[in-house]
Amino acid sequence: MDILVDIRASERDTTHVRVAFELAKRFDAHVTGLQIIDLDASLVVLPEPLLVLEDEENAARRKREWWMDTCRNRKVGGEWEVRRGSHRRALVRRASLADLVVGRLESMSVGMPLGTAMLARALMARVTPIVLVPDGAAITPMERILVAWNGSSVSLRAIRNALAFLRSARHVTILAGDRGSRSRKEADPWLRAWLERHAIVYTWVDMDDDDVPSQAMRTHAKQTHADAVVMGAWGRSRLRELALGGTTRQMLSHDDLSLILSA
Repeated sequence: MDILVDIRASERDTTHVRVAFELAKRFDAHVTGLQIIDLDASLVVLPEPLLVLEDEENAARRKREWWMDTCRNRKVGGEWEVRRGSHRRALVRRASLADLVVGRLESMSVGMPLGTAMLARALMARVTPIVLVPDGAAITPMERILVAWNGSSVSLRAIRNALAFLRSARHVTILAGDRGSRSRKEADPWLRAWLERHAIVYTWVDMDDDDVPSQAMRTHAKQTHADAVVMGAWGRSRLRELALGGTTRQMLSHDDLSLILSA
């Protein structure tokens, strides 16, 4: 497995970095730290934008020693990369050769933080699943998993992409919503057969019809002591969810639960 870790200029020993190394040990993965020198519009107003970029890039390259020392101390293979470009485009391009991207889920008190928003938009490219880890999350290899299920195609993709997590988990809970939907009635047998074929032992829980999905996921995550939630992102209109809300955006607003997302 190849794990790509999105790291900002001010980040070193953050929770999402430590979780990425726990996952690398668990999956015997190669872990690459990536810092992108973002070419955004704000550079235009600076007196010497090229010098600013060069300084940022030099500072980023000096972090290689820290990263490689961490890889050696954790006994995992790894590499450090620095790239210039639009953050979203550079991340999507590099993530095309990764099995998993790990990023930081920033606290969202008012509006979606820039870093989380860029990762959320990168997810829309459907290149690879993204694990978002908040600073308040426990440092674990994610062995207790809650899976959000509603019969949709995006939900199916999220579960398929999380196969490595599910196969090695000690406890898996399927939290199923939209009980009366046609997609649930059609896809439930597919999912159950798929889980059994991959020898995944799970507990199946149906949401009540009047449950708010994001609230139900958080409640059951707490009850099952889940380390992370597997869910499909932007299941309906993506632009509408980004602008107005929706389950994905509501889950991105919490700072104590890791998310394993696919779009």
